[in-house]
Amino acid sequence: MIMGMSDVLALAKTPEERKAMKESLIRLRHMRDEDIDFSDIPEVTDFTGWTRAKPFLDKIREHNKRINAELERKKLEERQS
Repeated sequence: MIMGMSDVLALAKTPEERKAMKESLIRLRHMRDEDIDFSDIPEVTDFTGWTRAKPFLDKIREHNKRINAELERKKLEERQS
């Protein structure tokens, strides 16, 4: 799930925190890729044990479809009663 700026700002507990978060997000939005410092992140060279995400994402997608269908069914039942 991708969070938008309003989703992130909703996590702020105070107006000051909200303002600081908004300023940080705006700075990040305007940052160029070339300006990002990756030097403290170790390079991954051993991919042993890694698996493809597609099978897991397919299961999540099907689960979400079932949940959404159930929610829509309940909404329809509530409207009809």
